[in-house]
Amino acid sequence: MAAQRAIFTICSNNYVPMAKVLLESVRRHHPEAAVYLCLADEMQPEMVDYPNACKVITAAELRIDDFESFAFRYDIMEFNTAVKPFMFRALRNRRHDHIVYLDPDIELHAPLDKVFELLDAGASFVLTPHLTRPAERDTFPDDVGIMRAGIYNLGFLGVGATEETEGLLRWWARRLQYDCVNEPDSGRFVDQKFMDLIPGFAAKVQILRDTAYNVAYWNLHQRKLTGTVGAWEIDGRPLRFFHFSGIDPQNLRRLSKYTQAFCDSDIPQPLADLMRGYACRVLANGHGSIPTGAYAYGRFASGTPIPQCVRRMFRDRHLRWLGGDPFSTYEDYLHLPSPTASSGASGQVTRLSAELHRNESWLRHAFDLSTAQGTDNYLEWLRTHGRSWFEGRSMMTPRQAVAEPRVYQHLEPQPLEASTPPTVTVVGYLRLALGVGEAGRQVLRALHQGQIPARGLPIDISALSDKVEQPLEELFVDRSRAPIEIFNINADQLPLVLKTLESSLHSKAWRTVMPFWELENFPAPWLKALELVDEVWAPTRFIQSMLKHRTRKPVRYMPLMLTFDAPASVDRAQFGLDAGGFIFFFSFDCLSFVERKNPMAVVRAFRRAFRHRNPIAQAKLVIKALNADKLSTEKPPAWVEELRSDPDVQLIENTLSREATLQLIGCSDAVVSLHRSEGLGLLIAEAMELGKPVIATDYSATTELISNQTGWPVDYRLVPVPEGHYPFYTDQVWAEPDEVHAAWQMRSVYLLQEEAVRRARNARDLLHQQHGLAACAQRLRSRIEEVLRLQPAA
Repeated sequence: MAAQRAIFTICSNNYVPMAKVLLESVRRHHPEAAVYLCLADEMQPEMVDYPNACKVITAAELRIDDFESFAFRYDIMEFNTAVKPFMFRALRNRRHDHIVYLDPDIELHAPLDKVFELLDAGASFVLTPHLTRPAERDTFPDDVGIMRAGIYNLGFLGVGATEETEGLLRWWARRLQYDCVNEPDSGRFVDQKFMDLIPGFAAKVQILRDTAYNVAYWNLHQRKLTGTVGAWEIDGRPLRFFHFSGIDPQNLRRLSKYTQAFCDSDIPQPLADLMRGYACRVLANGHGSIPTGAYAYGRFASGTPIPQCVRRMFRDRHLRWLGGDPFSTYEDYLHLPSPTASSGASGQVTRLSAELHRNESWLRHAFDLSTAQGTDNYLEWLRTHGRSWFEGRSMMTPRQAVAEPRVYQHLEPQPLEASTPPTVTVVGYLRLALGVGEAGRQVLRALHQGQIPARGLPIDISALSDKVEQPLEELFVDRSRAPIEIFNINADQLPLVLKTLESSLHSKAWRTVMPFWELENFPAPWLKALELVDEVWAPTRFIQSMLKHRTRKPVRYMPLMLTFDAPASVDRAQFGLDAGGFIFFFSFDCLSFVERKNPMAVVRAFRRAFRHRNPIAQAKLVIKALNADKLSTEKPPAWVEELRSDPDVQLIENTLSREATLQLIGCSDAVVSLHRSEGLGLLIAEAMELGKPVIATDYSATTELISNQTGWPVDYRLVPVPEGHYPFYTDQVWAEPDEVHAAWQMRSVYLLQEEAVRRARNARDLLHQQHGLAACAQRLRSRIEEVLRLQPAA
């Protein structure tokens, strides 16, 4: 009876387009073999086009002991390699005698005749060495480089049905359960280094030295590629398979990112033709359209990305995690205070921060955590330098919890009466179409509807924005008589406003300011302005974090009321929108810096999601740009001209009332904001209140609203703020959103509308819990009563 053959590969969703090319070539050259894809991820059939004519088995189906901990301790590359022996054993249990594994970035060009001949002859394992003769050269990889990576390349492995096979597969699985790590300095390089031991363990192992097999950047300098499409040869014999490890199909200037060999003019013509053909096939399958950010085991259940240092801490300190699923529970553990560090005046060292301190000898030498001063100094160092260790700010502060669904308890608005003596005066751009103006209006609404006597003192100092209609006019005054004054203006304007309004303000009032700033470091020249008030109110945790260590003034978290009574819905035709189709919406104020708001990233992500591949004609993009006409007295900026002529975009430029603006959002199906940084994110809050799914950059203040339970966060990388793109750009960073991931999230919202509705419902619950009238009015009332009691105004 002929041996039952199986050929399989392993990949996560982002490598499925490559795997399809491999498995198509396997089917072409080995129609007799059963073909499998082991998916080191979760299935997403609505989003990913899996290969036909093969069986897909997920890693979770392989019966790996304590699977959640297994997946948690490894990054995506480690996890893909760690499941390999478990998949071999699963296929053995399916009665396959001869099994061949191939990496997903391989393509077969001829049958694997010698491999199956060796297995038919009784080989327990068939291995291919990286090198078949010495490589004494300056370019990586040389002999020493190969010794560090492993003698045999585990992009290929053949396994036969012998007595010694099963025992060694079990040994390999036990090792990879905990030791499949990318740490060459410790003698471990994922699954590969363990195979160096197999020739000593297995009497029936066979080493396949045929140079036509497993050709790749590490050995191509010793082999000669000739021929043409459909007739490739290595050293005069048919090429069996080429391993495109490290290739970038969108940039064929180099064969592999892992070596400086075979770059530009050093790529021979046959190799260039081979690379081009492969790249065309994988790109046609959608390579690059599935982001790494979609990897199921890359985030905590909260949506926070898992840094490599957390995985290392988990596997070093928790051989067995007794807290249940670590994706759900380990994040909270990391934020617990360390039992071995003293408390400082500015806070406590978390278990995660203590682990970093423990692992770095120079940190232990520099900061003595047994003293309060040492703890304070270490916490200050973390605030300044911790981002690079924790791969961003997201692990430095815990995520907000998602609210439980509930029935909202609305406070009834009080009549707008002017007779009650005011306790508070809100000073701000209360009549203007500005984000900071809306913030002031919301503070005034929360005070008034929370039955706290308040008035508004509108200003328009140094403002260019148009006026907006709003129903607060009866509360406006031209002179402050209240013992408490809240300035809803930015810090740079505070000295000018105080000087200009000196005769209109209460000279002995207790004062606070609620400043906005969008970058991580608050401008040093503005800090002096904070000395002009008694206290600073931070509308977001992001702003509180940037301010509380830069000023001597108390910095109190005072979230804005972000809920509102939704206006009556209107027909799309009122705004000139198409009645049909799924509308993605983005709105921004050009005076808030176009580079920060990043509208063109939304356009590019939309095109990638709905126009470049598998176009979905029903999806539409609407962008509202406020104050574009105030950017220049000459012709419109280039981006405005581009959007006006873009058939994918409907651009709305006229100023709308707040009611009309909310109605416009209500006409959309989802809101997208690929901002580079936000101090609040008012558009996002408005969309949440209106029940719209939100896609937003997973950075800055919007992370306090959007998680993978309340929206669709978009991955990013931190980059320096370019000169001229924002005030005080020196030594500042902001986010560059991953447009591939943004496109993925947009398609997810479109295709998974039931899930989008669920997350939008969660978002509204969270908004009402943390930013509703009851919560915000209570915070305001409590603090105002404290101020009146402790510091009564004269």
